Amino acid sequence: MDRVTGIHVEHPLILLALPPAIAAILVLSVLAPAPVRAGSVGGGFFNLQCRLSHRAPDDPIVFPGQPGASHLHDFFGNRRTGADSTRASMLGARTTCTLSADTSAYWVPTLLDANGDPVPVRKVQVYYRSASGTLVRAFPTNLKIIAGGDTLDPPAPTRSQRSLSWACGDTAPYLPSPPDCTGTGLYVTAHIHFPDCWDGEHRDATDHRSHMTFGSPGCPPGYVAVPRLRLHVQYATTNAEGATLVSDGSGGLPGGTLHADFWNTWDQDALRFLVRRCLNAGRACAQMTDQALADLGFDG
Repeated sequence: MDRVTGIHVEHPLILLALPPAIAAILVLSVLAPAPVRAGSVGGGFFNLQCRLSHRAPDDPIVFPGQPGASHLHDFFGNRRTGADSTRASMLGARTTCTLSADTSAYWVPTLLDANGDPVPVRKVQVYYRSASGTLVRAFPTNLKIIAGGDTLDPPAPTRSQRSLSWACGDTAPYLPSPPDCTGTGLYVTAHIHFPDCWDGEHRDATDHRSHMTFGSPGCPPGYVAVPRLRLHVQYATTNAEGATLVSDGSGGLPGGTLHADFWNTWDQDALRFLVRRCLNAGRACAQMTDQALADLGFDG
């Protein structure tokens, strides 16, 4: 059903039977990006999808320059992410995400099945959001963050998905361990939310966390509101009950040490554009791709 004319368009050939003016309106309504809500400030979002890039026992935030010093991680986005990575090497690399301007790195500890084998990752949805009524600034270049770590004590439990949880797809209940989703038609999914307030000065911290905090809902004095970054890691299984993360340790709650790392090596001009055009303008910019970015008016 077209939102302007009220005509249900079953096939593009129907356009030939319509008056030219009506046909033109229909075409424009389909091709145009989601409109900005009148008077809105913030409340927008964009998202993109990424595939697994590689798996390695590296962590360039915690153990820079030390290959093999970390537990095993699943890396998404930037294809060159490794212990010896630099911002320059990352900017020159390709990405597994649907938007080539996002050469950032995202990674999570590897999930192991009952036999100790890595559980395949089906896809990762990456969300950048802003709260309604809040203007945000793009992440500063070279920002590094670790989020999560204890599903029994999530950092912002009043937020969606409790800010750190496991679930069948993106639906409740949100649990501290990987569930059995058999019969639901949904895949086991991990949700990790990153803090959305930056101290305005440090691109990293000794613990890789204390330069960031969660707004509740606004940021504390002296902090800068940045995008609400969320990772939804969907595994290629409908039953991960009893599966463990390599970071869990012996005898720990299965999946209880869920966490993720983010290293901002975006094309910064593209990130600023999307923050301005989508997040701060209240626009829903779903499934961002190179073509979708161009359609929004970004010329690189």
